[in-house]
Amino acid sequence: MHHFWKKVEEINHKLIFPAILILLVVIYFELFVHTENERLKFGIHIADYLVIAVFVVDLIFLAIHAKSTKFFFRNYWLDLLAVLPFGIMFGFMEGVSALFRASEEVAVGQAIFHETVEASKAAARVERFAKIGREVKIGARVIKVVAKSRLFTRFQRRKVENVRV
Repeated sequence: MHHFWKKVEEINHKLIFPAILILLVVIYFELFVHTENERLKFGIHIADYLVIAVFVVDLIFLAIHAKSTKFFFRNYWLDLLAVLPFGIMFGFMEGVSALFRASEEVAVGQAIFHETVEASKAAARVERFAKIGREVKIGARVIKVVAKSRLFTRFQRRKVENVRV
């Protein structure tokens, strides 16, 4: 591997622990701090995306160093799951929910009223999906913490050692 990429890997490896700490702060804000401050929300999203970027770079180097594809998926499946963009997918669903809510407010005449009722039903379904999405995003962040802190790996090793005994 080229010296530059070794240096990138080394720097990224040093960034994993701070990224886990930042991710814990993001999880705390998602669970316990409900604010309307758009700058704070934007900062939290940026921090979340930066953490994901660090984890993606780490996953790329894990894939490069893996013995085989089978070895990679068997040993790093949780790391792979940790970098999936659940936040982006459910953020899109929140936007669709907001669109349905906005269309609900426009009601002119009988035909539009009927469409509004139908849109309201659809909006309720999409809004429930968006609320579930918030919990899934938090769960995905917890998976990132577990995957990158190697807690799961330690637990899995102990489980294998107990089975062998």
